[in-house]
Amino acid sequence: MPISSPYILANEAMTLLARLIAKQEGFGIPGAIPTTHNSPGDLRHAPHASHEGEGSNDIGIEPTVADGWADLERQLKLYAERGLTLRQAIYEFAPPEENNSEQYLADICRGLGLLDSTPVAQALTLQ
Repeated sequence: MPISSPYILANEAMTLLARLIAKQEGFGIPGAIPTTHNSPGDLRHAPHASHEGEGSNDIGIEPTVADGWADLERQLKLYAERGLTLRQAIYEFAPPEENNSEQYLADICRGLGLLDSTPVAQALTLQ
C-alpha cells in the first residue's frame, strides 16, 4: 500500500489523537488508573472492558493494552460519525465536572495543529 494511502493517513491521525488523549488521561504513568487498567482513554464503558471488582460506572478494565487502544480509537470514530467537533467531543469525553476541559482541549488542539471547531472526522482523516 503506498504511503499516501488515505487508510494510512486516517490511522496515523487517529493514533495521534488517541495518543494525545492518553497523555491527558495519564496513561503510562505508573500506578495511574489508565495504566493499571490497560485503558489509554480512561474509558468507563467499552466493548472489551470489564468492571470485575469495580463499580459499574468506574473506569473499565481492559484485558490488554491493545484492546484499550482499540476501544479508544472506536470511541473517536463514534464521535466522528456523530459529526462532533473537537470541542464537543472533548467536553463530552472529559467533562468539566471531572477535568480542566478547556486546558485539555487546548492541549489536544495544539498537538493536532487544529482549531477546536474542527470536526473529529476531519481530524481523523487529516483533511
